Amino acid sequence: MVRRRFERIAAAFGDLSLTAKGVSVVAIPVAALLVAMTVFYLLQQQTRQAQEWVEHTFQVRAELESAMQLLARAETAAGYQAAARELPQHMAALQQLTIHNPAHAQRLAGLQPRIARAIEDGAASRRVAETGPLVSELEDLRADEDRLLAERAGQEQQAQRKFQAAFFAGGMMGLMGGVIAALLFASGIVRRVRQLEIAAQQMAGGIPVTAEIRGRDDLARLGRTLKETSELLAAQREQLRTAHTGLERRVQERTSELTAANEELHRANEVRQALIQSSPLAIWALDREGNVIFWNPAATRIFGYSEAEVIHRPPPVIPAEQQAEYAQWMGLFRSGGSLLAAERVRLKRDGTRIDVLIWTAPLRDAHGKVNATLFIDSDITERKLLEEQFRQSQKLEAVGRLAGGVAHDFNNLLTVILGYVEMLSAEAADPNVVEYAAEIQQAATRAGALTAQLLAFSRRQISQPKVLDLNEAISRSMKMLQRVIGEDIEITTQLDPGLGKVKADPNHLEQVLMNLVVNARDAMTKGGRITIETANVELDEHYVDRHIGAVPGAYAQLAVSDTGTGMTAETKSRIFEPFFTTKEAGKGTGLGLSIVYGVVKQNNGEIMVYSEPGHGSTFKIYLPLTEIPADMAEAQGRILQSGGSETVLLCEDDAAIRKLVVFTLAKKGYRVLEAGTPELALEICREYPETIDLLLTDIVMPQINGFEVAREVAAMRSQIKVLYMSGYTDNRLSSSWVFDASTPFLQKPFTVTLLAQKVRETLSSNSQANG
Repeated sequence: MVRRRFERIAAAFGDLSLTAKGVSVVAIPVAALLVAMTVFYLLQQQTRQAQEWVEHTFQVRAELESAMQLLARAETAAGYQAAARELPQHMAALQQLTIHNPAHAQRLAGLQPRIARAIEDGAASRRVAETGPLVSELEDLRADEDRLLAERAGQEQQAQRKFQAAFFAGGMMGLMGGVIAALLFASGIVRRVRQLEIAAQQMAGGIPVTAEIRGRDDLARLGRTLKETSELLAAQREQLRTAHTGLERRVQERTSELTAANEELHRANEVRQALIQSSPLAIWALDREGNVIFWNPAATRIFGYSEAEVIHRPPPVIPAEQQAEYAQWMGLFRSGGSLLAAERVRLKRDGTRIDVLIWTAPLRDAHGKVNATLFIDSDITERKLLEEQFRQSQKLEAVGRLAGGVAHDFNNLLTVILGYVEMLSAEAADPNVVEYAAEIQQAATRAGALTAQLLAFSRRQISQPKVLDLNEAISRSMKMLQRVIGEDIEITTQLDPGLGKVKADPNHLEQVLMNLVVNARDAMTKGGRITIETANVELDEHYVDRHIGAVPGAYAQLAVSDTGTGMTAETKSRIFEPFFTTKEAGKGTGLGLSIVYGVVKQNNGEIMVYSEPGHGSTFKIYLPLTEIPADMAEAQGRILQSGGSETVLLCEDDAAIRKLVVFTLAKKGYRVLEAGTPELALEICREYPETIDLLLTDIVMPQINGFEVAREVAAMRSQIKVLYMSGYTDNRLSSSWVFDASTPFLQKPFTVTLLAQKVRETLSSNSQANG
């Protein structure tokens, strides 16, 4: 029971502040001593009064001291709460203690509301201003009490001397009270400190403090602060945990994004690397000092230098004459400049010069400074060669159109001349007239041969191809060729026995062979050797890419080589131009090789020339192989009859030729229906009531050509036969006009005899009109 009572007392004692506890530890022994002295005073009547006033004075003075201390502490934020709580108690105690001292009681009554106002005012500046005078007045009161204490101390000293023994007894009682107060103080302090230690350990371990903190002293407030802090830390830890979870999620998302970006960058690098490595363009780079730092496979392929041969060295592809310009370029590159499609000559490893187009671009570092230059070179050597071939082809085509137009009108004139000269020669009785007519006929025939050459060059001659063996055609021509070249030149053949068949006009092939051999003979004024070779070849895509108009496939090759003087590059570039010749005036027309070129192109072939000065020349002709069976049978016999009584519809826009044909056929007994235009011919065909046996039509006419006339006539009269005539083909009809060998055709210029024979042959044949 005593223990429980002690614990209750200790608990009550624990609610006090540390200051109050300290004061209590001192006050308890003093109180015990006073109690002992009071007892002794009671025993000793004569000293009790003095002792009471001394005790009373000490109490007043102590209360004044406590009040002044609290007021002084109230000026600070730390002591304000304690002063606000304890000062009213001390003032009440002072009011009670001074009740027997009216002067002091009146002064305290005046101070009490002022102290209350000072304590109630929360502003620190106001508290400082108010408490200073209050402390001064309290000090005055303490001085009065000191004076009273001095007076009463004398009385007390007298009493103390009388009762020293009693005082010793009272001291012992005070000591016992102090010990008891110390025990109470220690008990309260140790318990609270233990609670604080436990709370601090929990907070350090991240565990919220859950113990109920009781009491109103400083340790209790510290305990509650620890509890609140632990709760705040717990909340912050939860927030940090949530933030950490969110951060981890964002890190994962960012990691995923970076992974995807890295993969995209990796793919982009792979694409870039593949593009650079597989690019057909030479891609290389120079640093600011002009040394190669990158060299792709295409650069090796184009220039011939491996990567190991050029890396960290100046580029070896710049010709000596361009070094000054290249030095200027390097200055331009260092300043961030670039080139766009600059065309220059560059050197290959073997010394060969090639034409390239150059593009450059600056390469910059992370700070934007130019630290290298990227070069992209395109080899345009073959392209320039093709462009030259194309220009040559265009030039030849333009000349061909001119030659064809001239030959067309000239053939019409020659046809009229030859026709009337033949009739004049047949009817003239004067030998001189006959001789004159023969000369005119001979000149006209030579003129016809000249126009035939022009037409061959312009690819407007009429071709009647047959499937033939090129080796046999060469063999048949050997005797004639040997007579042409003379005895000082050796001619040999190397013919492939497995040579495939080609489809071409035999007469045109003989003309090609003759012109090539004659050209070779003229290049060997001191004798030499001509070699004619044949072989089966395959023109691949690489060859086709280098030669405009060529088509890949199987070809028969005809090569004619000589050991003559050869040609310069300038001469070689012009050999197929009409009327271009290196021979003296009067010794060549300049049409021989032009005719060869025209015949080859008309038969969908290719021709190439290889020649150098002093090393002779080689002409290689490629003709497409054909799988159509060859029909080598020659027609048996000829129809000798030249006249008849059939009806012939003539469609010819040239009036002179029309007049000649009408006169000739009428003289042979034919009935001739004359039409100067295709429209008129079709009208006659529709309205003529009787049979029309033959349509004799020119091919090249305005608006409607002979083929279209024949198709429309055949639609109206299915049994009619057709004989075509023309001096050349029109490119509006066909880029290469080729007739089937069985198609009746009359080449202008013609004689009246040939006209009559061809009309008779066509009427006697089994062929019908066709388009």
